[in-house]
Amino acid sequence: MGTDRKHAWPLAASVMAAAILIAPLWCVASPAMPDYPAHLATFHLLAGGASHYYRIHWAFIPNLAAEIAVPALARFVALGAATKLFLSAAVAMWVMGPALIHRALYGRFGVAPLIAAFFAYNANFMWGFLNYYFAAGLALLVFAAWIATENRRGVFSLAGFMLAVTIIYFCHVFAAFALLMMIGCFELGVLMAQRPVAFRNVPRQLLSTAIIFIPCAFAFVFLKPHGADSGHLEFNFAASAMDRVEAMLQWNYDNPAFSLLAVIAAFLLIGLWRRWIVLHRKMIFVLIAFALGAALAPEWAMGGWGVDLRLPAILCVLVFAAADLQVPPLYAKLLAVVCMGTLIYCAATLAGNWRYYDRQYSEFRAASQSIVPNAKLLTVLDGDSIGKASDQPYWHMAEFAIIDRGAFTPLMFTTRGQHVVRLPRALQAIAASSAQEGSPPDTSELNDLAAGSIDGDIDIAEVFPYLMYYQCHFDQAVIIHLNGNRSPLPNILHLRLAGSFFSLYDIQRTGCPKQ
Repeated sequence: MGTDRKHAWPLAASVMAAAILIAPLWCVASPAMPDYPAHLATFHLLAGGASHYYRIHWAFIPNLAAEIAVPALARFVALGAATKLFLSAAVAMWVMGPALIHRALYGRFGVAPLIAAFFAYNANFMWGFLNYYFAAGLALLVFAAWIATENRRGVFSLAGFMLAVTIIYFCHVFAAFALLMMIGCFELGVLMAQRPVAFRNVPRQLLSTAIIFIPCAFAFVFLKPHGADSGHLEFNFAASAMDRVEAMLQWNYDNPAFSLLAVIAAFLLIGLWRRWIVLHRKMIFVLIAFALGAALAPEWAMGGWGVDLRLPAILCVLVFAAADLQVPPLYAKLLAVVCMGTLIYCAATLAGNWRYYDRQYSEFRAASQSIVPNAKLLTVLDGDSIGKASDQPYWHMAEFAIIDRGAFTPLMFTTRGQHVVRLPRALQAIAASSAQEGSPPDTSELNDLAAGSIDGDIDIAEVFPYLMYYQCHFDQAVIIHLNGNRSPLPNILHLRLAGSFFSLYDIQRTGCPKQ
């Protein structure tokens, strides 16, 4: 009994780590994830919020984790709290997943997975890629269960795994692909770890792996709806190389934790060199596959951007889930104390950053009473005024007005084949139709857009074609300028309200082409 307690403290430390990393979500009304306001507006509509403009169109879309879970939770708690519960569960899975994988590999909980907990704060979380982040955390748990049942998988357990894999697929397709990589490469590691290698077991191992993925393969081939730009594949290795490193670990949005990442990398390399750390041999092929995937994944695939950001953090998590720290118990406990203190610092840093943006979001939502009910609302960035500050947290801020004022915004998540919220055909021409069109225009482009002129601007041609003659379709504009010197605006914009970091303008309907 005493021995069990002696080995149980790392589990308690992992639970505490999860609680620490979850805490910032509950310190603000709206976490400053760029995609968060659009997701919240989606949940509002799914939970029964009325809208002049948006319709719900359910389909077999492999991107439904939050769309199903959050409205269900919202039957019992407020919508914002339901979203935070969903995100809290996701963070907990990213922390507990590696701890359980380690337990399945070594038969005990260890200290190394505490280091894996740092990577729960990765680019996918900070951007607000809610469905993938949740599904990837769930995939880590399922992978832990797969390892734990290595020598006792029967018909019923395989059926359970088949159900779990199918659920993950409908949560997010790329998380299902990541789980396939984990399980397939682990089974290869199991085979190669045998001495002598038992090649006669290959058909059985391949069959058990293939069986559990049959339903999601069927759904992907026959049920997945066709989406906009679904065939687009783009790599951009040189341009995205640093993004892949930054995606591993972040203090907050667009603020990679290079210093902490360097310390962790140095600790891992020195530990492997001095043999304080060993990696489980059955995980070697898993780690190789994820290292290659993190380095070589495309930037764009199946109509989605940021595919290159998906695997780096999972690679880091799996490294420390597979690592066993072979040092005296006192050193292990000292490492745990250092990890917990650093995790508290990470969470406090994130909470402070989020509170800054939360005050701005709250100001906008309070000022949204000046927005005309059911207005068509356009977001514009004043790039010269914003300067080097991050503008992405404001890209979807106007989507709060969908909740508060029944507004229409062109950047709401309505991409065909990827989201269940859809627009009537009459409005599709003035809304972003793909991820490539998912950012606001700059004030410097407003005159050309109003005149319907490309004028050599490739962004107008490729990113903002739906905003040509915007004054003929939109009622008001939210200009994000922060605290810099504001750029001149077209005469068709008339100030309605000036906030501390944004201004709301009425748009004069003039210069529209004759039908």
